[in-house]
Amino acid sequence: MRMVMRQRLSCLAFFLLFFSANVTRAQVIGDLVDSFTPLTAETSSVAGKRTLVSSEGDVSSVSFTGVVTEVGSSSSDFLAEFRFRFEGIWSKWAPAYVVASATGGTYVAGYRQESRVQADRFEFRVSASTETVVVIRNAGTFDNSRDEDLLPAPVTLPIIGRKFGAIIPPRLITRAEWNAQPFRGTPANLASPSYDLMTWHHAAGYSAETREEGEAQMRAMQDLHQNIRGWSDIGYQFAIDRGGRLYQGRPFMDSSTSLSQVPILTRGAHVGGHNTGNIGVVIMGCYHPPEGSFCEQEITPAAFDTYITLFSFLSERYGVAPTMIRGHRDFSSTACPGDNNYVLIPQLISNVNALLLTGNEPLGEGTITASVGDDGVVDLEWGITEDFGIESLEVERITSQGTSTIILDALSIFSFIDASLAGESEVIYLLIASGSDGRRQELARIELQIANPSNYLLTSTFPNPASSSINFRYFLSADGIVSSTLYDALGRIVYETDLGFQEAQQWYLDRVDVSGLTAGVYYFRVQVSSFGGLAFDKSHPVLIVR
Repeated sequence: MRMVMRQRLSCLAFFLLFFSANVTRAQVIGDLVDSFTPLTAETSSVAGKRTLVSSEGDVSSVSFTGVVTEVGSSSSDFLAEFRFRFEGIWSKWAPAYVVASATGGTYVAGYRQESRVQADRFEFRVSASTETVVVIRNAGTFDNSRDEDLLPAPVTLPIIGRKFGAIIPPRLITRAEWNAQPFRGTPANLASPSYDLMTWHHAAGYSAETREEGEAQMRAMQDLHQNIRGWSDIGYQFAIDRGGRLYQGRPFMDSSTSLSQVPILTRGAHVGGHNTGNIGVVIMGCYHPPEGSFCEQEITPAAFDTYITLFSFLSERYGVAPTMIRGHRDFSSTACPGDNNYVLIPQLISNVNALLLTGNEPLGEGTITASVGDDGVVDLEWGITEDFGIESLEVERITSQGTSTIILDALSIFSFIDASLAGESEVIYLLIASGSDGRRQELARIELQIANPSNYLLTSTFPNPASSSINFRYFLSADGIVSSTLYDALGRIVYETDLGFQEAQQWYLDRVDVSGLTAGVYYFRVQVSSFGGLAFDKSHPVLIVR
């Protein structure tokens, strides 16, 4: 029975990896290779407790300094190697350098040397435990002897961005904050003699929803670009995660630590042959549906807003016309930045032009603080520290259910108790200001992690006071039969329901219609019975108003 189950799990894992093999194919290594190499069908063999999976590629028509493959694996515990065939004779096996995506499942393996290789064939193999499922997805070659990273720094004087303008740049997460490795060599000035282009990329298998994931993916991409591709640093000047956070890619030429200082930008390595004067910005994630279901992401509103603001700032301060926004595919045969992004470039150009007309000078400054109780209830407070023309203020909430406005008039009240987060693991609150000209700006945000309770729990009612309906959430730490009752102040039952058997480690919602009740104080009670008798009995007061 165990063997059958293990075989079934292995088949499932193989299916998932094989399916995902077609989701990011050519995407993950698209920014790394000069040309793709068709691979032969995989062969596998078992030796003891190890499985060898291998595939070959014909490279007789190209010379190269390095080769890259993409691997899907159910475990990080594997060894990867390359060997090359020269006039019918195979070289010794050489270990590959492997970089993992921070979100798991996808790996890039590469081998590089300083001089060009003219082989007719290469073989790539992976050695893993017999329980590990491995799929070799894609391969390609590159010639880093032609990289612009190896060109000398431009002899022209550094071009510094204009010191005037109405666009406030997004907040930048610096290299020091995401713990970047040092630049290798001497950075070169991006402008020679001017800044000319802004190019949109996507990071394919390297997606990030949170800042923690974003910083991890920045380190993974830098590792990929420095230690496999042989570049001086991460290829892009900037990166954006799906939450709209902006990260510094390559270091600045001067001592600037923020975009508001209008730093001198360093030449990147994101578009082969077109890097001078070209500012590269990558969004984390995969946005090209033809590659498969795992590459169907669409840019989030927060990330698109950051693109608009960043490109507006770069256009205004560095003199790049919005019409010079490009996708990576405009320069080479790649799907990057993906169909779902590329189709948005006309809208992006239009939005940048509009923002350049109105500007985004701050409407004000604000703060937002929050604390999470053991019951998962959030106590939220906010305030305005500077007001330069705030007409209205809202509090928005982002959960797994989407984005919603929870406070419409945040200028008249400055606190809120959010008891509606049962079942959520994280939540983001945004303080959003609007001006008389229709501009909306995020003044502050806070991100919170919410853990499940360790015991039974009944939250306070919301809303309270109530007039039409009341909501109660409760958490079960063990399976049980649940009933709920509403009593008036004299102890008479006005509502009762048997909710039946409910499973443990879940939040539940009970909604009661109170529109027909008279005003007054009532009590809502939840009881949970288990095999040992009554396991939980809790009541909360609720005020009905008319």
